[in-house]
Amino acid sequence: MEHDEARIARLREKYGARAIDNALRLHRQDFPELIEWADALDQNYAKLLLEFTYGGMLTRGVLDDRTRCLVVVGQMVAMDEMEELPRHIRGALDCGATPREVLEVILQTTVYLGYSKARRAARVCRQVLTELGRLQEITAAQRPVDGGQSERSREREQLTWKIAAEQVPRVDALLRKYGWQSLSPGLRLQPTHHVQSVERMDRVDQHFNKLWLDYIYNGMYSRGILDDRTRILCVVGELFVMGEFHQAENHIRNALAQGASPREVLEVILQSTIYAGMPRFIRFVAILENILEKEGRLAAITETQLPLP
Repeated sequence: MEHDEARIARLREKYGARAIDNALRLHRQDFPELIEWADALDQNYAKLLLEFTYGGMLTRGVLDDRTRCLVVVGQMVAMDEMEELPRHIRGALDCGATPREVLEVILQTTVYLGYSKARRAARVCRQVLTELGRLQEITAAQRPVDGGQSERSREREQLTWKIAAEQVPRVDALLRKYGWQSLSPGLRLQPTHHVQSVERMDRVDQHFNKLWLDYIYNGMYSRGILDDRTRILCVVGELFVMGEFHQAENHIRNALAQGASPREVLEVILQSTIYAGMPRFIRFVAILENILEKEGRLAAITETQLPLP
């Protein structure tokens, strides 16, 4: 087999430096094997694929590489793509994500995908980190058993709650029943939707409601390893590959509320076509457009377009 340098030079000459050099930058440990299968079987397909992905979509620069790669890690878990997951874990690490952040994306998928896929993905992550000699970066710096609950303050968090005046009596009752720690993240992230969901579960199964709030909101959403913007953009990407349109609107709103720009949210949707195909993206773009139109922010995407390539 040719030395890697010769193999890369041949691909660069055949397909152009732009796509090959970007693929090498983003996946240096998995290149050139990343594209040689297509080169060997169908060179026209290889050219089209490279120009769309590494020569096109992955050069747009709307999302920083770290965020984009973390979104893709979550999507690989959602699709159960354990063969593809290692190279995206390595890519995320190469683009500045820490091992703890990569693992956190995987662990957070438990909320939306359940335990089984997250367990398989965590095992893959551990194997990759072991091979890279970086496993100690997470095993030696774990969060405390209580997840840092002792560091939280109601007075501090209450400043971030967004509660409509007519909801105050209802929220006060829920706070007394379930505790401020479990209500606080939802009141900050999705006040209207969260209160409605908590009230619904309170009517039908209060025991589950308490377990759910403690696990998700007091637990997973309070860990502080990923900032909310990044975590919710990952969720938007996961919902795309799952084809989950009902939840998409709420999480797109949340991403915008937590500092993601409209164009960054749009970019997550568009980048997702690389890994999950085209059928869903029109519906997701329509959901985003509808939200932005209602908020008077549609110009944030229609008037900030990238120039034609």
